[in-house]
Amino acid sequence: MSVFKRAAALLTAVGLAAACSGCGMNTRTALTVDGYEVPAGVYIYYANTALNNALSQLAEENPDLDTTDLKAVKAETLEGQDVLSWIQDKATEMCVNFVATEKKFDELGLTLDADAKNNISMMMDYYWSSNQTTYENNGISEASFEKIVTSSYKSDMLFMHFYGVDGEEGVTEDELYDYYAENNIRCQYVAVDLKDGEGNLLKSDGKADMMDMVEEYRDRVEDAMDNGGVGAVMTEMDYIQEDYNYYVTSVSEAAAGVTGEAAATTTKRTTTATTTTADEDETDEEDEETTVAEDEESEETTEAEDEESEETTEAEDEESEETTEAEDEESEETTEAEDEEVETTTGTETTTADSETETETETVPFLNEHIISIIDPEDYEDEEDITYTPSEDVYNKLLEIGEKDYGKPFIVEEDETYYLVVRYDIKERMTEDDLWGESAVTNADYTKYDADFQADLDEWSAALTVQRNAAAYKSFDPFKFDFS
Repeated sequence: MSVFKRAAALLTAVGLAAACSGCGMNTRTALTVDGYEVPAGVYIYYANTALNNALSQLAEENPDLDTTDLKAVKAETLEGQDVLSWIQDKATEMCVNFVATEKKFDELGLTLDADAKNNISMMMDYYWSSNQTTYENNGISEASFEKIVTSSYKSDMLFMHFYGVDGEEGVTEDELYDYYAENNIRCQYVAVDLKDGEGNLLKSDGKADMMDMVEEYRDRVEDAMDNGGVGAVMTEMDYIQEDYNYYVTSVSEAAAGVTGEAAATTTKRTTTATTTTADEDETDEEDEETTVAEDEESEETTEAEDEESEETTEAEDEESEETTEAEDEESEETTEAEDEEVETTTGTETTTADSETETETETVPFLNEHIISIIDPEDYEDEEDITYTPSEDVYNKLLEIGEKDYGKPFIVEEDETYYLVVRYDIKERMTEDDLWGESAVTNADYTKYDADFQADLDEWSAALTVQRNAAAYKSFDPFKFDFS
């Protein structure tokens, strides 16, 4: 045995001794599931997970409960059980699922591929090296921790065996494609806050002004749709977001008394439509009067300038001939060097004029778009736990928008915010290099079939016999763990 292995074995033994001192050798196995002996470290890990779940659930049910007061926590009940029994039952359930995964994996003759083994090794290197002392002081050996990490990969492989594309249950990518498209919303929205620069809610007049702004935004989007279609709408919504950001910054700076050079450097985006006002008409008349006077003055000076030009042209021509040959030679020498320095850039175009350089950076596509998952209320025991993006009213409005109204703007009014919303066809972005890459297919697969896989796992687990080690359960009190 190498020095490293001896040291690891010693550390493991010390950790187990710290957690199990006085409990004897009969606690190395926490429970036996269908003949499989579950190590104490595996049970302890899951018991700590169950403890954290219990504390979270208790905090939700009783916000006034101090979950750091373990005596008070022990006095509580969860789902009709005392908290300790609830934690032990949940930890046992996790252990049984762990064994069911091991058995089904072996039954199907599956093996971990090289990538899985490499990932397990990297996870062990990171998590074990970071938490070794804590784990060992609580009775979790490196071998037990590796079993837990490995089990998660075996579980993933079992899922893909049954529910992966072309797996045993016959899942196809086309099915997942349709599932993703039907359960996600592609949209843009601009949230107009109904507060002043100091954060105070606007009065009725102020709200009316903000509604005028939102309606103007809506009109701009409608014009974009009429003149350029959905692509123009997306661009216009980006411009509107820039305009509104500029407005918010200006209002905040005005409230703070910021002026001059310290004021916002953001430049307001010019609208795509051109509007002529009465003031502009007056300006046009003034411009016409000025132009006539300028033209008369120009005629008077042109003749004099022409005479002067004729006199200087001959002299300039002679000088030009003398310098042209020298310039040509210099030009040839510098051109080669310049060619070597020229580099091609992607997404950015640089032009030079009159010794001034202007750089224009291409806008990032879909920067202001959102992909919102459609919510199934049945997935929640309490509807109050549902979180809507960006709000329930906007979410419900987006759900109402059908295909025939994709690209059309709608206004949603709330007490403190007005929203301008547009929904788009999500399938237009479902390509391999955008929304429908490999990871998206996998995520859709898990989202659609995870509940089915969990039902399978429960069925496999229910068929197993379980025998708890009473001494181990008594010794490994989750309220005495210290994973801080």
